[in-house]
Amino acid sequence: MKSLSFFILLSVAASLTATAQTHTEAYDPYDYITYTHHEFFIQYGAPTFQELSTQIRKETLAAKDGNLYVPAGFVYTGVAALGYKYYTSPYMSIGGYLGISAAMMEMAKLNTSIPVFKSSVMSITGLVTVNWIYYRAGLWEISAHAGAGLTRWMDQQVMVSQTPPDISQDSARWRFAYHLSPFHVRWGGTLGIFADLGWGYKGVANAGLSVKF
Repeated sequence: MKSLSFFILLSVAASLTATAQTHTEAYDPYDYITYTHHEFFIQYGAPTFQELSTQIRKETLAAKDGNLYVPAGFVYTGVAALGYKYYTSPYMSIGGYLGISAAMMEMAKLNTSIPVFKSSVMSITGLVTVNWIYYRAGLWEISAHAGAGLTRWMDQQVMVSQTPPDISQDSARWRFAYHLSPFHVRWGGTLGIFADLGWGYKGVANAGLSVKF
């Protein structure tokens, strides 16, 4: 699965680079003198992998002790992130992204409200991104981007019904991370707002603020 995701990322990045060459003529020569080179942004995204995987586990669990356990509580933070883009031309940029997210789920014995099991996940994700603006009109921009990097994954399970609590942790702390977004729309000049849809470690839907200079 990881090798397939990596191959998809390489294919998308190569396609963006090759296709961008055919759009050079769409820009006035003056654009290559006046375009801004830097963009900083903050954003928030959801749902995340943690949220989606925890939602799947919203079901009754038959444990080895013969009891039935049901979800008793869910908490999601989404992904809060910041990033940077450096524009190599009016329509192409490379950059970086750093985001943090967390999720928590509790399980309780059927017909009770006291949790006996708690699972929590937190991740810190860093990506290198390639961005391509394929439509611009006035203050509107529509672009696509692909990113690849690493995530620091911290997964912990606690049996709170035991004394002392039984704690287990996921040993696979570092994981390959990626994100693909075919639709990223921005409105504004120096200060702008944006939103995008995609799939990966940023969340399915994102929105935020950015500054270009």
